[in-house]
This record gives sequence, structure tokens and C-alpha cells, in this order.
Amino acid sequence: MSANKTPYQYYTIALIAALFIIRVAALVVSPLGLHGDEAQYWAWSQQVDFGYFSKPPMVAWVIASTTSLFGHAEWAVRLGSPLIHSATAYILFLTARKLHSAQAGFWAAAIYILMPAVWLSSAIISTDVSLLFFWVLAIHAWAHLRDQPTWSRTLQLGLAIGLGFMSKYAMMFFGPALVLAVLFDAPTRKALLHGRGMIALFLVALIIMPNVLWNLNHDFATVSHTAENTNLTSDLFNPNEMLTFWLDQFGVFGPVTFVMFLLAVMSGFKNKPRSMVFWLSILCVTPLIAISIQAFLSRANANWAVTAYGGAAVVLAIWAVQREVRLRSLKWGVIGQSAISLTFGIILLSPTLTDQLGLANSIKRLRAWPDTVQVISDYYYGGYDGQDYSAIAVDNRLLFYDAEYYGLRDTAPLYMWTLQAKTRNHAELTYPLPIQDGPILFINHYQNYERFLREDFARLERLPNIEIDLGGGKIRSLRAWAAYGYTPTTDPNRSPRNLK
Repeated sequence: MSANKTPYQYYTIALIAALFIIRVAALVVSPLGLHGDEAQYWAWSQQVDFGYFSKPPMVAWVIASTTSLFGHAEWAVRLGSPLIHSATAYILFLTARKLHSAQAGFWAAAIYILMPAVWLSSAIISTDVSLLFFWVLAIHAWAHLRDQPTWSRTLQLGLAIGLGFMSKYAMMFFGPALVLAVLFDAPTRKALLHGRGMIALFLVALIIMPNVLWNLNHDFATVSHTAENTNLTSDLFNPNEMLTFWLDQFGVFGPVTFVMFLLAVMSGFKNKPRSMVFWLSILCVTPLIAISIQAFLSRANANWAVTAYGGAAVVLAIWAVQREVRLRSLKWGVIGQSAISLTFGIILLSPTLTDQLGLANSIKRLRAWPDTVQVISDYYYGGYDGQDYSAIAVDNRLLFYDAEYYGLRDTAPLYMWTLQAKTRNHAELTYPLPIQDGPILFINHYQNYERFLREDFARLERLPNIEIDLGGGKIRSLRAWAAYGYTPTTDPNRSPRNLK
């Protein structure tokens, strides 16, 4: 094993470094603007805090770090993604090497860094990036603690779980497997019961306390938003949603690697409970089962169970290297999936090719934001009926944050109009439209909101629509109004049938 360790470590570092360079270069030359969610995270990073309306603060901290060094271009906002994914892959190498061999370590890193979801995630900035890093760091600490309990690994476990929670509350899926291991796995129980376990738990509590206090001071906004995302008040029992969620997992982890992962997990369950592979299998299936139930009862996004695939890379790699036929299937599966992902990425770097292949719809929300902001600014500077506008207001969160990132706040005060008395997002929390006479330039994204606007404004004058060519036959169409006499309605129940 020692003879093979060093070459595989070199191979791992070379693979990670090459992909990092390719992905950063792609970010720099990419013609794609920020998605509204990315722009929202960037806006948060301009006011660093311990919490935000819909997410814990880690994503804002990451963006604040990269933009403070490299400026605020799109690539700098997104730079944390390929950087953190690279670190995650290397920790997976160390973990699989610890549990089996350097060869398994290389394949664990390769499976992860070449996962279709990681190809996509490396091109954007999201909360999943740091969540997966701390999830994998916690696995690494656990693997060491089972073998040799030390205070340094205890602190690593506490830090990883705590900072994972500060990335995304999905870190809670780590808990059930760890609790079961404490109950039924002697090495884990020996490592975490009594002093070390209490210290790790105390460290987790200490790290997340600022976010708890932020939520306490903001009516538990993040917790409430996370709970509302489950949407369990709508029609229950949706087998089609669960089926869709499972089909989506082939795209997240890769069609070949996902099938092999399921086989590896079944094999992992045949291991005696004293095996770390057994507990990693438990850790992998926990979020998949939980989100499957969520999907069946309501709905679920494809990435909600993404934490399954941190441990999955290790489980699959260890399983695959034990048989040549498995390893050969894994190798060609990863190569094939990566070729498809790379081809798709190259296509998206060319607007002409993207449009010619009919892919414009998939990236329309990332296009032409500077043009959109310029047209809105022209409307604002033109005034209405001989009067200057006092402000600009919008009715869509993603529109608000893209407009802010691309400079609309430099033109005029920018506010978020609220549909309901209850705050529904961070823009409404921080920049609610104040009561005023106007005229306000109102940019209307939702086509079914006119009757609600007329309830809130004493006078509305329709302006020509804003039509922005997004390429590939796609148009961004926004209604524009000169709005007077704003007094918000306090009805908490008004809601259109379809919130796009």
C-alpha cells in the first residue's frame, strides 16, 4: 500500500489542480451574468452578518472573502466554488486513503470533483459548496476518531458540524447516523461519549449561537423560511414528485456512478456495523430517505439531498477498487459523464452555439442584466408627466438583487414592494418600499399582480413594456408603471394563484 500511496497522491493533486485551473479560466471568460440567487448572496456579502432571511451566513462570508481580494466581477463572486470544491475533493482523498488505500483515495476525489453536480456547482456560487466541504471534513474527523480518539480530531468534528450548520441547515442530516453510531458502534462510542463528545457538542453550540441569536432578533426568519420550503400545507402524497426526485439524482451524481453507488451501499450494509463503510452507508442514505419522504409529501429540489454524495464518493471508491471489473466500469463511467459535462460547459461559453443548439431557455435568467438595468435607468431619468421619480420599486426578489448587483441602486433608491404583510424574503426585510406620494417607477415582473398593485397605489399609469432580447428567441418582458400614493395593504392572506 505504501508503494502506491505517493503516486496516487500526486495523481489526485494533479487532477484537482488541473480542474481548478480550467474552472477558474471558464469563470473568467464566461459571458453569463449572475443568477438572482447569486446576486442575493453577493448583496448579503456587502453587509456581513450572522444570518440572513433564507440562509445561514457562510455563503456571504465566502463571497466577502473572494471579492475583497479580487473585486466584484462575476468570476470573483463565484471563485469560492471551484476553490472549496477542490479542497473538499482532497479531504475525500485523505479519508478514503485512511479507510482503505491511496488508490481508493484517488477515486473518491475523482468521483466527487468530476460529479455532474460539481461541474455545475463550480460555475456558480451556492450554499451547497461550503456545506459539502464541512460535511466531508466531519466525515474525515469521524474516521480518525474511530481509530484513535484525540482532542484535535474532536475539535475538528465540532468545528466541521458547527460551520456546516452555518452553511446550510441540511447539516442536520449528519446527526442521525452519528447518534446511531454512538449507540451501536463501540469505536464511535468510545471516541465521543463523556468528555470529547461533550466538548464537540459545546463547540457546535458555540459556533451556531450567533445565528440562533440573529434568528431570535428577526422572528426566526431563516428557520421559518426553511420550514415553509417543505410546503407540507399543500396537497400531500405526490408519488410523481418522489419519482422525479430520484430520476434527478442520476443527473446530480451521474447516471453510471449513481447506479454503482446504490450497489456499493447495498454491499456496505453487508459489512459488520464495526466497519466505517457501514456507517458511511447509513450517512449517505439518511438525506436520500428524508428528502424522498419530503418529495412524496410535497416536493423536493434535486440538490436537497446533495450531502449524500460526500460520503458516497468514499463508499463507491472503496467498493470499486476491490474488483477490477468494478473499477473499469467506474473509470469509463466517470470519463463519459465528465465528457458530457465538459462539452455542455464549453457550449455555454459560446452564446452563438448555445442559441443554435436551443439551450437559451436554460440560461435566460443569466443574460442581459446590464442591458435591463440600462433601460430601467433610462425610464427613471426620463421622469413622468414633468415630474422626477422618487424611487424605483420591483415586485420580484431575483429581479431586485440582479438589478442591485448590476448597478441600479447607483441610479436611484431601490425598494422591494411587498405582496403580503408577512415578510417573505431578505429584500422585503431590508429594503421594503416606504409609504410615499411618488411618483415611483414600478417595474412589474409578475403579470398577475396588477389588481394587487391597484389596491396599494392611489394611481397607476402604464408605461411601455420593457422588452430585452435574451438571444435564442427569448425575451425578458417587464411591465413598467408610474405609481402614485403608496399605502401598503395589510391583508395577510392575499396571494395570486401562481407565484412564478
